[in-house]
Amino acid sequence: MLKKLAAVLLIIVVIVTLTSCSGEDIFTDENGTEYIVVRNSDGNIVINDSNKLQVYTLNENGKKQKSDAGDYITEFIEFNGQVVTDRIVETAEMKFEIPKHFTADINNPGYFYCEPYNAEIFISYYNEDADKHIAADEMNCESLLESFGSDVFSYEKYSVTINENECTAFKHSCTSSEYYKNAYNYYIPYDTGLYIVNCNINTNDAKKVDFDKFVETITLK
Repeated sequence: MLKKLAAVLLIIVVIVTLTSCSGEDIFTDENGTEYIVVRNSDGNIVINDSNKLQVYTLNENGKKQKSDAGDYITEFIEFNGQVVTDRIVETAEMKFEIPKHFTADINNPGYFYCEPYNAEIFISYYNEDADKHIAADEMNCESLLESFGSDVFSYEKYSVTINENECTAFKHSCTSSEYYKNAYNYYIPYDTGLYIVNCNINTNDAKKVDFDKFVETITLK
């Protein structure tokens, strides 16, 4: 009996290993339809000029189809701008890993949430000067400090390395009943503008998520 059980467990392990090592990322659209994502020679997802995602054409068994010439058939489909595989998120410009317990919102690309910690992550791009946004954040911090008082509000301006670049960051900590939150803002120069990553979390749970470590996973293409 034990030998049979061991054999069954071994088969299960082999099946799981083969599935996880297939090396193919599955993209699921808003209708629940699954596609296998096409990747280029650099390992990146392929998006055309119409912002459509390239995927392999699958048969009724979910297998990739080949043309008469023996090449895999592909097509371009509509998608929300990001591919999420487990906790890895990839867009046309970046790739990163969201923290544990966070979930992507299929209707809001660039938005991720964690209900147990009342936490959120917002990622936005602005074709504007980074210094203007950084100065505005610092002014806002000073305004909040004056409004709430130093006994319940504090902030810190510091640097964090993202994609081998030194980027400006702000941490706000507040214990007021009006806004019982910790917030983290990161300013990442990119192309002619910048990405701003806004993170917030319930103050009691602030130590449960390392947002600095999260943004350090960001790779810009």
